Amino acid sequence: MEKKEARTIWLTEAHYMQVIPWWCAAHKDCWDYFVKRWCDPEWQKTHEACRERRLKMPGPAHHQGNHTLDEYAARWSRVHGGQPCHPLKAWAMAHKGKATSIEVDYNPEDPPEAYSNATVHSRLSQYTEMAREVHGPEWDPSTEDLDGKIIMRVGGGKKHGQYWIGHGLYSHPLSDLSEELVLSPAHTPTAERCTDSAQLREEMEAKLQEQEAMYQARLQEQQARYDARLQEQQAMMQEEVQRQMQTIFQQ
Repeated sequence: MEKKEARTIWLTEAHYMQVIPWWCAAHKDCWDYFVKRWCDPEWQKTHEACRERRLKMPGPAHHQGNHTLDEYAARWSRVHGGQPCHPLKAWAMAHKGKATSIEVDYNPEDPPEAYSNATVHSRLSQYTEMAREVHGPEWDPSTEDLDGKIIMRVGGGKKHGQYWIGHGLYSHPLSDLSEELVLSPAHTPTAERCTDSAQLREEMEAKLQEQEAMYQARLQEQQARYDARLQEQQAMMQEEVQRQMQTIFQQ
């Protein structure tokens, strides 16, 4: 069976529990948690929706592999004679090719076709345009750090759990979107996008909280049944030990 085919197959809870990986063998309770999550119909529905959205992308998500963006930047810098590689430049190049490729470089004038996904070019253009409105026309995206406030404003908040640009670079959450709306004109397209995004985010968070509450309730119920069975088994074992001890003493 090929990996592509295996990705579309859901096992039963019993089947998953028969193939606990070696790295989780000593933590069966953790594996049990994963399995219950995977077998949750609501989780599967969300997973499939994300998968369908990913399949609609015209190209690969990025060329970082399993490296962080900081690691990608460091590798690119080593391959290119120690040239500095700032965050936005690294993010842009990670959507063009591998860090070890000598042909990969960042040029603000590159067309959409230069990127593995044309939407990257659109994001870079919109971010650069707003950043120059804020920081001045001489602002250079290839040498400046990312501006979290601008990312939140032009990107309309955090969508699908991801920041609009450079997700994974931030050690703490960016400013709340409601704070950024105060900085934006009341009736600009950006503010309207942010307002719509904020409403959608609230609805999604409420739905997720509801699902999480239901999931936790089911977990507690299952844990209660497990504890009851465990106590019953322990009681039976204790009775059996006492019975065997009595038999030994009688002999």
